[in-house]
Amino acid sequence: MTSAAADLAAVADVGLLDPAWAGSRAEAATADRTFLGHLLDVEAAWVRVLARHGLATEAEAAAAAAAGDPDAYDLAALARAAQGGGTPLIPALKALRAQLPAGSRAVHLGATSQDVVDSALMVMVGRVGAILAEDLAAAQDALAELARAHRSTPMVARSLAQHSLPSTFGLRAANWLDGLGQAADRLAAAVADLPVQWGGAAGTLASLSGHVDRAHRAGTLGPEVTAFTLVEDLAAELGLAAPAGPWDTNHMAVTGVAAALADVVAACGKIANDVLTSARIENGELGEPLAAGRGGSSPMPHKQNPVLSVLIRSAALSAPGLAARVYTAAGAADDERPDGAWHAEWPALRRLLRVAGGTAALTRELVSGLRVHEDRMRRNLELTGPLLVSERIMAELAPELDEASGEPGSGKRLIQDVVDRSLACEGNFRALLRAAVPESVPDARLDDLLDPAAYTGEAEALVDRLLAARRGTTTPPRT
Repeated sequence: MTSAAADLAAVADVGLLDPAWAGSRAEAATADRTFLGHLLDVEAAWVRVLARHGLATEAEAAAAAAAGDPDAYDLAALARAAQGGGTPLIPALKALRAQLPAGSRAVHLGATSQDVVDSALMVMVGRVGAILAEDLAAAQDALAELARAHRSTPMVARSLAQHSLPSTFGLRAANWLDGLGQAADRLAAAVADLPVQWGGAAGTLASLSGHVDRAHRAGTLGPEVTAFTLVEDLAAELGLAAPAGPWDTNHMAVTGVAAALADVVAACGKIANDVLTSARIENGELGEPLAAGRGGSSPMPHKQNPVLSVLIRSAALSAPGLAARVYTAAGAADDERPDGAWHAEWPALRRLLRVAGGTAALTRELVSGLRVHEDRMRRNLELTGPLLVSERIMAELAPELDEASGEPGSGKRLIQDVVDRSLACEGNFRALLRAAVPESVPDARLDDLLDPAAYTGEAEALVDRLLAARRGTTTPPRT
């Protein structure tokens, strides 16, 4: 390893304190070297556009492309030199020009640093967006399969950390799917039309317009080509959208991306939170996918820590702050070039991309190999037992008891008394209820009313509807 390489390795952020995204595809897609490559690609793409319209030579375009290898640049030196001008593009551009033939002037013609940095950021967002889309699609497929397979698997629903009513695991998985699908849709919309940024020093395109006007007067450029034409061509070259105008201090496209990324992490966090609760030994309903060397504890070999969910949850706790920083930067933008707000946006956006990318990959792995313990789900239903359906007992038997006694409200009071006595450990709920209700309610009916698995409402139909909604279809009305 050379001295320069060793110095770079010594200061490189490889995610040692951010294992949720360490080693992920999103990390590679947002690395300093990768982003430098995007900066150089934007410069080279611009020269290609200029050459296409006779404002640069083909030789200049070829030279700019040849100088676009980020490995030929000293990243650490560029980062330190960026302190001299406030952006990494200034020293990168100087180093780029040093590799070009003497007299080459087409690179960066009519542009400003923000044009290249923001356009490169949008390219980077698009690359990470594609990675995220793949992982989110695979996670949704896995969740849909879980929902179908466990459409009727009974489990206890919990509210405020307590047993509430019977439900099915299929419905929980379908709700996970719906949340993740909505977040994926929002992200897809946010990255669908990422805009190129190209406005010159003050967002007026003055310098570029001047070059175009001079070419018009010289007869080297057709009248149909304008500054806007060139920007539109650059957008197409980079795979970006061409907005109506520059967006130097209007960063709604960036905040839209930040919000969508935060939504993705939040949806993944919801899944992880539920898995963490259900994977507790005392619950034992779910287990993370097993992998050699993962989740173990050297002093406590019996432990199998749910580390995927732990990392996802850690990401869900950090993402809102990163999104807030992006929004704060957008809201603090002033004049035609922000004095610090724009600069604060870069690291927050990049880390949010990394957090979302790492989280989506972890969630894909989690749900694709999730272990479902149906026997423990049934056992946990039995912990509360028939009390779990006291809502049903109250709804169905109280009116009958009122009618039998001729005293409105007596049925509700009687059943509530049975519930209270059972909770006070004065007896078994079924036995207490049997003694309290008249013989006109036969044992078979009472047993049916007290079966938690028979009181899951529309859970199965809801699974079907949610699955259909994620397929983009409409569930036909029930007949």
